[in-house]
Amino acid sequence: MVTLLVAALAVASPSRAEDACLADAKRLCSATSPGDGRVYYCIRSNWNQLSQGCQDLLNWSQQRATEITLDCQADAFAYCQGVPAGAGRLFACLAGHRDQISSECKKGMAAFEWFKSACGADRDRLCSGVPAGDGGVIACLVTARQRLSPSCQAVFWPQGG
Repeated sequence: MVTLLVAALAVASPSRAEDACLADAKRLCSATSPGDGRVYYCIRSNWNQLSQGCQDLLNWSQQRATEITLDCQADAFAYCQGVPAGAGRLFACLAGHRDQISSECKKGMAAFEWFKSACGADRDRLCSGVPAGDGGVIACLVTARQRLSPSCQAVFWPQGG
């Protein structure tokens, strides 16, 4: 489905779990050079050695991504069968049927567009190699909290928390 990585992003992430992932990245992936998703893949490949807080953050991120995907799943099946996923094709197909898709899917697409406008540049700058759709981008952005733009920080921490 539309690799909508956002979601109920207004829902706060697990408290201070981003710090746990940062500590785990330093502990397990210090020899891994950042960029192109290498640190993310390193963290994921060391799942059994991750702290509970970091595992919780990665699970939370994946759940958020899945919720948006489910919002548009029936619409994608109804209007976009045969459209290959990737490169924004499915999103474009659903947008072309905006008058016909469900209100849940419209909300999901609006949330994605909001997220993309607020965090798209940060995603490109900090998480370019992290695949969209499994929550990896959300986890990457949350763990890069101090380097995010103010607009992207406001997505995850609306009150500056």
